[in-house]
Amino acid sequence: MFEALSHNFHVFWRRRLSSWTYRMGTRLKRFRRACAYAAGNLSRDEAQWVIVDCEDRAGWYPLLILSAEDALERAREIFVDHPELSGFIAEGCAKVRRKWESYGDEMSHAIEWAIDNAEEFAASEDIIFVRREDEEDATAESGGEE
Repeated sequence: MFEALSHNFHVFWRRRLSSWTYRMGTRLKRFRRACAYAAGNLSRDEAQWVIVDCEDRAGWYPLLILSAEDALERAREIFVDHPELSGFIAEGCAKVRRKWESYGDEMSHAIEWAIDNAEEFAASEDIIFVRREDEEDATAESGGEE
């Protein structure tokens, strides 16, 4: 009987210690993110975790999130790759975030708008993104020669 009590005692404290270690590890990670935020040194991943950590407290439960990665993926289907594309897509997404009002519109409209903004911003700096369909048409007209 003593053995069973001893075993239960150890299991109980092992679980308590494990739970405490997990909670302290989580708090330490949050504290490190808070310090990085205060210093202005958040990585993209840390910034996303801050948002996730604050959702419950803020009472925000976003169902659709416009991300630069999704818009960039779609833009790469439209445009030939360009070194400045990702920066302009991020700017386009930022403008959409500031101006967007959703009345049941789909996320694809937001992504398309962000891509249009990126194309507009690039054009204002004399950068032209070549659309894949234009490149394919030019290749077809030249007989496939490059």
